[in-house]
Amino acid sequence: MNAAFRLFRDFLPFRQQMAEKESADARELLDTVAGLSASEVAAQLTSHVIPTIVEQRNLTMRFKLLEDTRQEAETALPVLERQVDSSVLPLPRTVKSSALAADNLLKALAAAYFDIAKTIDKSGRQNTYVHLMQRTINRAMLLITRRQVLAYSSYTSPSSTSWLMLHELYQITRDLRAAHPETNITPLEQQYLSALLFAYIDPSKLQRHELTVAIFCTQQLAVHAAIVKVTAETPTCKASAPCFLVRPEEGSPGAPLLRLPKGTPTLGGFIVDCTVILEALNKATEQAEYGNIDPEFDIPPSLLQTFQQAIGSQSIRRYSRMRFSPRAHVVCGFSEVISFLEGNPVSRRVADLAGRSDQRNFSRSEWSLIDQSPDGFLVRFLQGDQCQFGVGNIIALQPREARDVHVCLVRRIAVSKDGKVELGVQALSPKVSVIKLPGHGEIRRVIYLHSLPAFSNRPGIIAYPGHLSSGHKIKFELLGSSYRLQVGRRVEASDGLEFFALVPL
Repeated sequence: MNAAFRLFRDFLPFRQQMAEKESADARELLDTVAGLSASEVAAQLTSHVIPTIVEQRNLTMRFKLLEDTRQEAETALPVLERQVDSSVLPLPRTVKSSALAADNLLKALAAAYFDIAKTIDKSGRQNTYVHLMQRTINRAMLLITRRQVLAYSSYTSPSSTSWLMLHELYQITRDLRAAHPETNITPLEQQYLSALLFAYIDPSKLQRHELTVAIFCTQQLAVHAAIVKVTAETPTCKASAPCFLVRPEEGSPGAPLLRLPKGTPTLGGFIVDCTVILEALNKATEQAEYGNIDPEFDIPPSLLQTFQQAIGSQSIRRYSRMRFSPRAHVVCGFSEVISFLEGNPVSRRVADLAGRSDQRNFSRSEWSLIDQSPDGFLVRFLQGDQCQFGVGNIIALQPREARDVHVCLVRRIAVSKDGKVELGVQALSPKVSVIKLPGHGEIRRVIYLHSLPAFSNRPGIIAYPGHLSSGHKIKFELLGSSYRLQVGRRVEASDGLEFFALVPL
């Protein structure tokens, strides 16, 4: 027995020396990234530093080394993320490289933290490492959600592996509480719920600058969400209730119970109950109508309706889609759409060539018309000039072999894994015109929408920000007729434009 003990005692210094050597190797690699570009730092940390740290046997030392690496990553990640946020769609090749470098780094860091938590969970040493587990789970969840936001900012779907890892981290968290009931897992649970809620609002329908605000909102709302594991004793959730089913074995955030087919098995999954959230959102909307702001929910009015529809599962398609495959030209941006409309945009038929204007103050790209409904289109980019597409931006869409031009608002953006951009756009009016309005010694060009089907067929107007305001009276001549109208409420606004309904006088 004494000989065995001496052998074990002699073995400890050897293990300690090995751990110190592994730590020194990792720190030496960390020192080599100084002075490199953001992309080079990301590549070096992903391919050399993190793999070396993962080999560290001492879990506490591994965590400390990962913390140092994460701080070093913060010198590169914001730079790469800003490149993606400010880029046109589809992403140029250089920006794609930046996005891939950032994604790989976030993925490697998250996996390294995740491996620590999983190792402790499988070894049954939660009691020894309870605080280390909580910190590693927290770090891994934050990195995964940051990776998902990077995907959302380029209008791509987060990978299924990120959801699988996030679900497993939450289950490890629940196991930790089961083994140690005194452990407070509420912050981790709310972090998990915040990521789910953010996915439920469908970020592809938000403008890029709204993503950060929406994340902050979901963090507020997650406090009021409830999550339970479905067992044979779990009460059945009402079909009309704002509840979502999450299956940990599926690489997705889950789906509303309201939209699942009858008889869908729920046993073993998680139910996210958003009843209290929806009640709070409805209350905040009522207060906003009277000019009161609930300090508990700092949610902009522009996002309130988005959250209500998503949480209440109300955004159901009103029309069936029609599938066909012609092509169309698209012009993006308010000033370019005006130039396109003023430039006598005719089709490519031979009979129309005589009427085509040679002056082009706009860039035109070619898109495939995938779907069409009575109030919009789904289009996919084929070729042509790139532009800064964003949710809420205006485009002009003209099908080939047609004279009609549809002025539309971008409502949804999606980028597939092979880089193809798809836009879901809402057609505003069957007839549009460019008119000129006097104002402050200058002539202001605006887009007049003759009839808005979505607003009781009232006319509407789109102008540069600040050029018009509610209550303002306008007068103009168009096609031999005189019009006198009053600017009604502002329907919405985005980068570079404001959209108002008009009231006839």
